Amino acid sequence: CSYCIIPYLRGRSRSRDLNSIVDEAKFIATRSKEIVLTGIDISSYKVGDKPALALLMSSLKDIDAQIRLGSLEVGVITRELMEVLKSMPNFAPHFHLSLQSGDEQILKKMNRHYTPDEFFEKTKLIREYFPDANLTTDVIVGFAGETQEQFENTKAFIEKVGFSYVHVFPYSKREGTRAYSFEDLPMQTKKQRVAILEELNKTLKSNYLSKFLGRKG
Repeated sequence: CSYCIIPYLRGRSRSRDLNSIVDEAKFIATRSKEIVLTGIDISSYKVGDKPALALLMSSLKDIDAQIRLGSLEVGVITRELMEVLKSMPNFAPHFHLSLQSGDEQILKKMNRHYTPDEFFEKTKLIREYFPDANLTTDVIVGFAGETQEQFENTKAFIEKVGFSYVHVFPYSKREGTRAYSFEDLPMQTKKQRVAILEELNKTLKSNYLSKFLGRKG
């Protein structure tokens, strides 16, 4: 992404050996009821040179612990992956999908490789398989001179998806990134927009939790 310094610090992505992950998960399951798969970019997990997140999850379906996924890029959400996750009795249907902005032009400036419409279609696919899925996300406000209209587009998109929670961050420039020279906004403006989305968060969380009132199991 144009605002991110991590790729310059970490080097090229590296994937752990599949068997070593399964072995570690078996060990952790003897001490914990839940295991979270995490990393800098678990969506890019590969075996050899082939994408393999679905294969990894399938390999964990017999682990005696609840399996939860960390942050995902929306491009990894496919019907193949959903089929695998649906078949897992130990999968926790929580999907944290990195959005960052609900405005198409801001997404382009961020170098995010999807549009709001494409992102929305992926959330619909998730809910096709997991109607009560816990959908959470990250959003950056004030990026690259974000206009009021662009901010409103993001707010409207968040409401459209109906996330259960949004991690909201004010944009902070990082020297060495492509976005460092982009137009910036006053911190006060960013804080105001953060406050607006944090207030929306209260409604989102309440709406999600209210779905489960009166349910058992």
